[in-house]
Amino acid sequence: MAPAQWTEAHHIIPWQDGGDTSVDNGVLCCSRHHHYLHDRGWTVRLVGNIAWFTPPYNEDINRRERRNTYHRGS
Repeated sequence: MAPAQWTEAHHIIPWQDGGDTSVDNGVLCCSRHHHYLHDRGWTVRLVGNIAWFTPPYNEDINRRERRNTYHRGS
């Protein structure tokens, strides 16, 4: 697990598309996974306070959502 200061904030709805810069529209991730979201076409959505990540079709034909199970959200 990386310390918080080593993480990068990712806008779920990009600010250029009208997304707010807020806790409700962001997730923290390491640089590698932040680039996955941008460069490889992954998407993320929040359900409550749980982030669910969806790979692009070319990485998972079923586009199965997944989450970080290291941390257990409430």
